Amino acid sequence: MKEYISSGIIEDFCLGVLNEDENKAVLQKAQEHPEVQHEINSFMLALEQYAADSSFIPTAQLKDATMQLLMNLAAEEEKDIQHLPLLNKHSDYQNWLKIIKPALPESLTEKMFVHELRNDDKVTQLLIWTWIDYPDEVHEDVQESFIILRGRCKCFIEDKVVELEAGGYLEIPMYAHHNVDVIGNEPVLAVVQRLKVA
Repeated sequence: MKEYISSGIIEDFCLGVLNEDENKAVLQKAQEHPEVQHEINSFMLALEQYAADSSFIPTAQLKDATMQLLMNLAAEEEKDIQHLPLLNKHSDYQNWLKIIKPALPESLTEKMFVHELRNDDKVTQLLIWTWIDYPDEVHEDVQESFIILRGRCKCFIEDKVVELEAGGYLEIPMYAHHNVDVIGNEPVLAVVQRLKVA
């Protein structure tokens, strides 16, 4: 239970950024484990005290980050492929499945399907549906992240290994060699995002 509490999900629950299913799962855990309910109560109390401190003035950077997060969540809810939000750890893969549906073929007829969703001076976003592994690469001028929409994969980042399934999100550090292996019995469907670094 310590790992669950330290994962950050309780903070996300209290901040209201989880989807409906995730909220239900946290409430279920809180019913089953008093220590989870205690952490929720403690964090909510800390939030109230934080809000009550009138001397707190958020930095411009914090304001910008908060507004960006809220705009992304709103854009995801709209599910409009012409106005794509940026991926982040709060992205809802089910919303993204609906967003990319117009660009997705009915079936994967080749080993790999790649479709550019967005490419501007800020970001490139690619839809990738693949049976085959993604080869080793390293980025020096973009911050890469991706979300898995279907399937399972194993990601190798330098000496670290991470397994992801639908809903899994991962950020790749710049200058880190990384590759992805498809595992399981279905192809991996993912949205890959590359934020351009000034």
